[in-house]
Amino acid sequence: MKALNNSWFLVVNPEAGSGTGGKDWPYIKSLLDSNNIKYEFALTQRKYHAVELTVAAIGKGYRKLVAVGGDGTLNEVVNGIFLQETVPSVDVTVGVIAVGTGNDWTRMYCLPSTYEGKVKALKDEKVFLQDVGVVEYQESMVKQKRYFANAAGIGFDAEVARRTNRLKEMGRRGKVLYMLSLVKALFAYKATQVKAHVDGAEVGGSVFSLTLGIGRFNGGGMMQVPNAVADDGLYDLTLIRHIRRFDVIRNIHRLYNGTILDHPRISSFQGRSIMIASEPPVGLEVDGESLGISPFTFDMLPKSIRVVVGADFSELVSTTTEVLERTAVCECC
Repeated sequence: MKALNNSWFLVVNPEAGSGTGGKDWPYIKSLLDSNNIKYEFALTQRKYHAVELTVAAIGKGYRKLVAVGGDGTLNEVVNGIFLQETVPSVDVTVGVIAVGTGNDWTRMYCLPSTYEGKVKALKDEKVFLQDVGVVEYQESMVKQKRYFANAAGIGFDAEVARRTNRLKEMGRRGKVLYMLSLVKALFAYKATQVKAHVDGAEVGGSVFSLTLGIGRFNGGGMMQVPNAVADDGLYDLTLIRHIRRFDVIRNIHRLYNGTILDHPRISSFQGRSIMIASEPPVGLEVDGESLGISPFTFDMLPKSIRVVVGADFSELVSTTTEVLERTAVCECC
């Protein structure tokens, strides 16, 4: 085994945030230097390159990694941590300098919005053990597996992500892409017959959308799983049954104020092991990245990764009774 390297290894995605990652990297680098933070870095050059860089960095002795990018960059780094076989995942610390367009994971942990604050969080190195999800799915008739740190969406959520990611691949940029895709998907997507088993209990029916959350935020600040706790060993599952388009539009504010579960067509569940089948097959996205189709099997890896959090969040103790307190603290950051 290589000797341990106490420096940070930064995986920098220059394409994140519609090119913000590359444009802002020189300034981020100057902040790291002025704070006397020891680091090495590599720029991603293609999709899934962050996975390869992460595996290689851990093999070279790095135990402190930073994703400089968005939720998708973080997802690749997390997958690299779980794919490598050098050390247990809990031996690796992960930080994020968010430059993407969604950045839902950083919202959960009260990480500052400025680059100065984000670099200070790395320097302070306040850490938290969070859960990580793993899902098996079908792609090109082959079973695949993906790890994720924040949320997974099935049905309508996955269709919105698919449309958004397709626009990005075509060279379209900007925060408006997600809302444009949401509106178009709303008038094209139809509810599907879904059967889900949540720790053995069957739920389902004609389902418009399913969200499984480790973290509370997805879709650029939406709270589809407002009560999710990142270290309780459970998924929070929000199931939206067949719903009229006008009803979706009229209640979209509930996605942002945390009251979505008050709607009569929406139900919530909790579980560690979740199996989902549908007819016809439905799509899947995790941490905003489009994957394959159903059937799906979700399992939870409790407290399996060490993450850098904001100073306010680090003061809170991990108990389900403090969800509202966590929310109040993070909303003021």
